Amino acid sequence: MSGQLFGVALSGLQSTQRAINATSHNIANVNTEGYSRQRAELTERNPKFTGAGFLGNGVHVTTVRRQYDDFLSQQVRSSSTAFVEADRYHSMATQVDSILADPATGVAAALRTFFNAAHGVADDPTSIPARQTLLAEGESLADRFNAMNGHFDELRTNAAKGLDEAVDEVNALANSIADMNQKIVFELGRSGGRQPPNDLLDQRDQLLVKLSEKINVNAIKQDDGSLSVSVGNGQSLVSGAQANRLNTQPSAIDPSHKDVAVSGSIVITNDISGGEMGGLLKFQEEVLDPAQKQFGRLATGLALEFNRQHEAGYDLSGHTGIDFFNPPVIGVLKSASNPGIVSVTYDPATAPAALQPSDYQLDYDGSIYTLTRLSDRSQWANPTGTFSQDGFTLSVNTAPPAGGRFIIQSVQNSAYRLSVTVTDPERVAAAGDIKRDAANNPVLDSGGNPIPLIGDNRNALKLAGLGEKKALLGGSANMHDVYGQIVTNVGTLTRSAEINRTAQQGLLERAKTSREEVSGVNLDEEAANLLNYQQAYQASAQVIAVANSLFDTLLGAFRS
Repeated sequence: MSGQLFGVALSGLQSTQRAINATSHNIANVNTEGYSRQRAELTERNPKFTGAGFLGNGVHVTTVRRQYDDFLSQQVRSSSTAFVEADRYHSMATQVDSILADPATGVAAALRTFFNAAHGVADDPTSIPARQTLLAEGESLADRFNAMNGHFDELRTNAAKGLDEAVDEVNALANSIADMNQKIVFELGRSGGRQPPNDLLDQRDQLLVKLSEKINVNAIKQDDGSLSVSVGNGQSLVSGAQANRLNTQPSAIDPSHKDVAVSGSIVITNDISGGEMGGLLKFQEEVLDPAQKQFGRLATGLALEFNRQHEAGYDLSGHTGIDFFNPPVIGVLKSASNPGIVSVTYDPATAPAALQPSDYQLDYDGSIYTLTRLSDRSQWANPTGTFSQDGFTLSVNTAPPAGGRFIIQSVQNSAYRLSVTVTDPERVAAAGDIKRDAANNPVLDSGGNPIPLIGDNRNALKLAGLGEKKALLGGSANMHDVYGQIVTNVGTLTRSAEINRTAQQGLLERAKTSREEVSGVNLDEEAANLLNYQQAYQASAQVIAVANSLFDTLLGAFRS
């Protein structure tokens, strides 16, 4: 009987010791990120049958199980990827909003000052200082447009750099998950698949959370215990102990934009969502690109309208006005393998009122040309490759091969190219006409040059009035309105982003709280468990002492 007592008591000591070890492990990892508390699960041993019935045979530890809920862990991952995306998007959008709305960097004040200078010429059309002021304010306005576009380009560069850094971190995390897969599969195999390597599983889960903060992923547990992780539209990132690599590369047609690819060949840019990478790509698509194109449309409208009116007047020498601003140019991009040639020019009958803040894509399938406005995917098609659309005309001079593609940038380049071409204040075309004879023929001086109408300010008045002329947005808005609309649009997006960020932060905190309620370490609870296990250990030790006393008594009886 004492031998049976020894066995029962020893099992209690061993099991309680392992339970104490699990509790101590919990306490030690109370501040370890991603740790799931562990619990030693105790089960009674198979009883021993005697004539008096079944006698208890003690206890043993069947496993040490982590307190884990897969659904809650998935919620933490999905909430993390949504919050980081919203946070990155908001932080970048805030920078655009600050640049546009800041009087020191915006163009609203410069526009007003420029057109006020045009009014100054209209008030005194023969004044050289007034004309010099107009040229100076024109240069200042052009510089402001150039600088603003430079800010946009800088943000694009920063976003691209952030994308590169995120890709590097994704690759490092993918490699770590693949390594962890290998360790977990080995440990499961060593235990015959019966005992989970809890700490390794926690570490892999934490790596998966970190990965989700960079990009939205889909993780599927395999039969061998490994995780398969995919990104984009199901492209494999981690499979068992193998990890594929993401990389960034310039877009084949527009090098100013970066694509993200898997293994260097499968482009997944349009399929990426969530996390830092999703936030950066979403910011470029929804905030940066539209704002820069809207800004480019304003610069294009300013240059086209002011040049058109300036060319309609006469300078102090009686010569016809020339371009006041550097004429805007439509950009055409194509891949190096495309030998096709297209010509695109602004349509003087419809531009700038019909201009849209968008790029266009021209595709050729071997028989039909299709022009797509990328901002809303509107399309037009014909077999000739000739289009008159949205303030520009396009014609194909040399046909591309089937599958050939062009990107048409109708307003993208205007803001950074804007400059004043008039350098001589006498060349400011303030007059509306020159001297004419009774037959309406120009009156020429002895050198054969037209004689100006001294003091005529009719064209200067029209130039000054362009600031209020509704020449953009289909004839519904002037230049001040358009800039105000840009500021309002970005401000609205930034405010919505702030609201979304706050909401996603709340969801993430609730998801983490729910997970902590199941998996987190509660020091008060662990202290109570430790005290309970300590008492159980001491009681088992006392049983051993009793069994030893009984054994000694039994031996003494035989000796006597």
